[in-house]
Amino acid sequence: MRRDLIRLVFFLALFALSNNVFSAAAPANDNCAGATPLTVNATCTYSNYTNVNATESVAPVPGCANWIAGSMEDVWFSVTVPASGQIILDTQTGGITDGGMAIYSGTCGALTLIECDDDDSGNGLMPYINRTGLTPGSTIYIRVWEYGGDVTGTFGICAYSPVPTCTDGIQNGTETGIDCGGTCPACGVGSTCATANVIAALPYTGTATTCGA
Repeated sequence: MRRDLIRLVFFLALFALSNNVFSAAAPANDNCAGATPLTVNATCTYSNYTNVNATESVAPVPGCANWIAGSMEDVWFSVTVPASGQIILDTQTGGITDGGMAIYSGTCGALTLIECDDDDSGNGLMPYINRTGLTPGSTIYIRVWEYGGDVTGTFGICAYSPVPTCTDGIQNGTETGIDCGGTCPACGVGSTCATANVIAALPYTGTATTCGA
């Protein structure tokens, strides 16, 4: 009797495995609430992740990279916006060679879509987002999936924010205008400044959005 019971348990286990009764665990960052924090560096340093066994999350539809509701395996990341207000997110091919990425503001359960990208990266058909004007100190949530949801596998991702310079073509760092003001050369007469508050102590003409001499 004991031997028969052991045999029965053995065959039931084989049956369960062959029919996928036991499902592998989903990634820790399967949903927004478990988003993996990314460190924002000065340059891109890829870290590898996977969407194997991920499930589709409940969040605003991204609207790009062939998102097909009901058949997607997405994973989540988060970043804290640096003082510059700029974040660059890039992805690298792995088992996934064609991906999509969306970024959101807000909180998990109350997210607002900011941007969605399909294949702007220089790495194959992978996504890339360069976003400026974000609120320093705020949290941005990042959603990554494979184009069309028909492949799962590994991929690389990095978050970085280049050190501000006076020639990068955007207003960042201590600048009061684009590549001027603060530690950069003074903004010329008539150049556009960020806000009235920024130039409140400076001479200006007409309105508080035009820098003075």
